Amino acid sequence: MHKIILAALMTAAIPAVANAGASHPRSLLAMSPAAFAQATTLNDDRLESHATLSTEKAHREGWKLLKPYGHDNHLRAIVDKRTGATTYEVRQSLRYWGLQRDYTDAHYVGPDGLQKVALSEARHGADVCPTTENNLECPLSKTIAFQVDEATMRQIAASDGQSWDFKLKDQTGHDIRTGIVPAEAAGLLQAVDGYRSRITAS
Repeated sequence: MHKIILAALMTAAIPAVANAGASHPRSLLAMSPAAFAQATTLNDDRLESHATLSTEKAHREGWKLLKPYGHDNHLRAIVDKRTGATTYEVRQSLRYWGLQRDYTDAHYVGPDGLQKVALSEARHGADVCPTTENNLECPLSKTIAFQVDEATMRQIAASDGQSWDFKLKDQTGHDIRTGIVPAEAAGLLQAVDGYRSRITAS
């Protein structure tokens, strides 16, 4: 009888674990869209046709000195200064221990359901570790990015406090599931909308 009850409890718990959202620091969850908008940086070179807005400095989790694993992400928008057309990116910094990983795709849910997109960037860090040649395990870092459309970004911003999760798929099986808080997407959109209204008026 005890075995039956235990099995039932384990079965009931599996969906909850499988569907659990990404966890975030309290300091990040406490930030409002206005705080993210104010902290969004703008790189607007008059000799370039595009301007870049980024939430990178709005909140940084950073790396703990003795912790070999960690990740941090932020959002970036690239605005065409002539047309206002905007490309949005999710950018992920990753630190881990082991052999070099091969991330190729991102999975997320947008307005049209589950999406699988190729990464727009998957760059190894400048790590002093010959993992490719000697098959050694050591601390490594990686920068990953993928694009989302504006409809998806606005869907994230409109979420009712729920983390917008995505999964980074690794060919060696080391997938990463993490997420973006709605306030960050909403803050970036506020900054982008404000910038686009300024260049339209000029």
